[in-house]
Amino acid sequence: MASDPPRYLATLVPLGAAEPPATLADAEALAIHVAVTAPWHPAILRHLGALPAVEPVDSPPAAEAGQVYVVAGGSLPRLPSGFQTGAGDGGVVVLEGGTDRHALATEILGRLDPELSPPIDGDPLAADFFALGAARWTLADLTTAMGHADMLDAEGLTRETLAAAEAWAILDAQAATSHLRAAFELLTEAREKFYPVDAYLVDLCLLDKSTPAGALDDALAARAPFTLIAPAEAVEALAGRDPGAVERLRTAIDEGWADVAGGAYAEVDETLRPLGSIAWQYTKGAEVYRRHLDERGVETFARRRFGLYPQLPQVARRVGLRFAVHLGLDAGGFPVPAETKRLWEAPDGSQLESLTRPPLAADRDAAGLALPWRLARSMRDDHVTVVPIVHWPSPVALWYRDLRRVAAYSPVLMRWSTLGDFFHRTDRPWDAFRPGDDLYKTPYLDQAVARGDDAPIGGRARHARLRSRLDAIGWMDAVGVGLSGVVAEPLSADELETGALDAAASAIGAAEVARGSTFAAGIVGTGAGRPGFLVANSLGFARRAGVFLPGEGRVAVDGPVKAAQRGEAGTWAVVDLPAFGYAWVGADASTSTSAGKASAAGRSLRNEHLRLEVDEATGGLRAFSAAAEPTARLGQRLVAHGIGDSAMRAESFAVDLNGPALAQATSAGTLVAADGTRLASFRQRYRLWSGRPIAELQVTLADVDPSIRDGNRPWDRYLGCRWAWPDANVMLRRTCLLAPMMTDAERPETPDALDISTRRQRSAMLVGGLAHHRRHGPRMLDTLLVAGREATGVFELAMAAELEHPYQASHDLLTPPIVVPTASGPPRAGPVGWFFRIDNPSVACWGVEAVDERAENRGPGIAFNLVETAGSAARCRIRLFRPPGWARQTDLAGELIVDLTVDGDAVLVDLTPHEILRVVISVNIGES
Repeated sequence: MASDPPRYLATLVPLGAAEPPATLADAEALAIHVAVTAPWHPAILRHLGALPAVEPVDSPPAAEAGQVYVVAGGSLPRLPSGFQTGAGDGGVVVLEGGTDRHALATEILGRLDPELSPPIDGDPLAADFFALGAARWTLADLTTAMGHADMLDAEGLTRETLAAAEAWAILDAQAATSHLRAAFELLTEAREKFYPVDAYLVDLCLLDKSTPAGALDDALAARAPFTLIAPAEAVEALAGRDPGAVERLRTAIDEGWADVAGGAYAEVDETLRPLGSIAWQYTKGAEVYRRHLDERGVETFARRRFGLYPQLPQVARRVGLRFAVHLGLDAGGFPVPAETKRLWEAPDGSQLESLTRPPLAADRDAAGLALPWRLARSMRDDHVTVVPIVHWPSPVALWYRDLRRVAAYSPVLMRWSTLGDFFHRTDRPWDAFRPGDDLYKTPYLDQAVARGDDAPIGGRARHARLRSRLDAIGWMDAVGVGLSGVVAEPLSADELETGALDAAASAIGAAEVARGSTFAAGIVGTGAGRPGFLVANSLGFARRAGVFLPGEGRVAVDGPVKAAQRGEAGTWAVVDLPAFGYAWVGADASTSTSAGKASAAGRSLRNEHLRLEVDEATGGLRAFSAAAEPTARLGQRLVAHGIGDSAMRAESFAVDLNGPALAQATSAGTLVAADGTRLASFRQRYRLWSGRPIAELQVTLADVDPSIRDGNRPWDRYLGCRWAWPDANVMLRRTCLLAPMMTDAERPETPDALDISTRRQRSAMLVGGLAHHRRHGPRMLDTLLVAGREATGVFELAMAAELEHPYQASHDLLTPPIVVPTASGPPRAGPVGWFFRIDNPSVACWGVEAVDERAENRGPGIAFNLVETAGSAARCRIRLFRPPGWARQTDLAGELIVDLTVDGDAVLVDLTPHEILRVVISVNIGES
């Protein structure tokens, strides 16, 4: 072969040395990559005795006899006029490539010498030669993109490559590999002459719970560093489906070339869920990761599905996460800083070191041509050069497979790295960014409607109500620890948080009955007395609650009972409840019901605090105001948005209850389009309880016209509850993890409350878990009720006035008091009592739980989950009805942060603005 004259082979490509356009099709990009790399097959190289060249198809070099030109598939029309005809006349071979590299290599070899044996498809060593060609070509583009002269030792590269081809021909794989490694090192040296420091390629492989067995075999066999972005449920599913793959993954993590990023159990819409649900996702996720990854957790937050919000760093830090990928890989809006790495800072000051560079899609052929230009921009502009790439386990693009083979030889373009190694090897950034809530736009409603969910809006409200009931059961268990020292088996939240709402509702209902009986027996006892009801408040603030007490007995308006009235099957009563406390209400047939100032007259409902007026024509709310105010604060009606004008037409109005405890009225009618077409029927129930500063609104919809159910544009076509206010200069706030935050967003999503403020007034719209809202100008806002295939027919909302802490009214709406009939009473401790107290109203308690610390020789305890909501540093005292034995602050995973001071019957806790924390306290049983 050494005596054969070298022959010239060139690939003609349409791009030349220019950056590919963003509109480049994947098929064209694949054809270019195949045409450039196919001539690097070792049999072709050995026959040529030279390395192939790459030239622009628009201006190829002059053709001479014996030359071979490979034109990228689809680019023949771009050859200069007459080139192809002249080449044929002059003995020049012109081939048009395609998208099958093996077929093109076979055709080239056949044109060079028909007597040569065709190459073997799937030869792994031949694939390394293809990878060398890809690396050489990509390095040339990178050199051009950097504006640098080509410093490659072309003679040395030719020598080593041809030596490798000769070794391949005599089946000396070891020698071929050694020469290939030397060739790759020459490419690396050329890159280091214009960029001598590390650059990183972070390979992100997506995994979900439907990933089939064997999907990771390719990545695990390649041994190139990669990171799985996998929620814990995906790891759990893979362990059940392919335990061998998980075992090999653990080995790869031990060896340092694989990593797992994620954090939560499932990639749910956590920005719109209660804090207890968010915490469950991460604590459950940590348990699953440790179980399947040999007691390892994850350090890096990352998700495929959008899941970013300003408070996420503080949640993540409290479950042991240190780093984050500040990206959503499916949809949604989020800020993208100019820097590659930033410190993502939460409102409480917690920080996550974050990667903010959007990745290239490794399953797109066009992304491979863009890679050197993206890398060059990072080399020029970034403090740390990094190019993330992302893909599912399969399929992946040909360029990705080639560059992964390059990584086994040398870091020619950049060092392949796991996410963990990237964060640990690179300097921590100095600059922090603290984006506001309005900069994040979730895609959850669009996605739920596109999936065909049967409750894309109402399902979230149902989840929020079930979560509040589950939290109330947890509070009863915590009280049980204080009363008896016995830690009950906690009710699992798995069904609720994984979307099995029907099963969760059944389990929660059964647990409420069983736990309620045990709870009441622990307080009231079984001694002599008269029958009654134990009414308990599982929330951390005092409330005046309206309850229905079934049975024939009448209720005395005395002590905690502020008003009562008989109904058909029982008594409506208004009861004052201490924070985390109870009130016992006796039932006595000889006692009359009376008192209270809730009333209905005409179309108006009143109590001591509020006034409602129902519109005669529409049946909607004409006015919501304080009792003595002459003008309305809010009005409300139903609208069908996106199909032209719509109007409510009232058909009936009735006062159902006229006080003194409860005033209730119901309007009914139809919602019609401008042409009179019936769009839906409605019923709106208005309630005011005596002394209660919250007006309740229940909306029931039926017979919704199919024209409203647009599966593609839920934000543009929906049925909603429209709120309106008279002042265009109000300040609108929405609660974000229970803290009110100013918003100018067109779609201010929150599942809790929206607060409008003027200089003199403050009013809140309580949305009961209905998370999606849309503004219309400065004076109106819609709460979405029906979009897509929404099957929910009943929606619970409310309004409140002059609330300093809207989270209290929001929790009040979602969490009904616990009502348990008792055969005897009152309790020995008295008809009213409390178990715990938190003395700072800006500190919200979003869950109380019983915990068993016996494994650490601490005994049973009670955990308080707290968040500061006013945006300022706060000190609070947690008082217990029995003296605490010890107290400590932990993270959400239960790891100790600091021991806390016990002062008599209280524990002192300091919180920074917006801080989320967990306090675990033991009680001394037998002391009071």
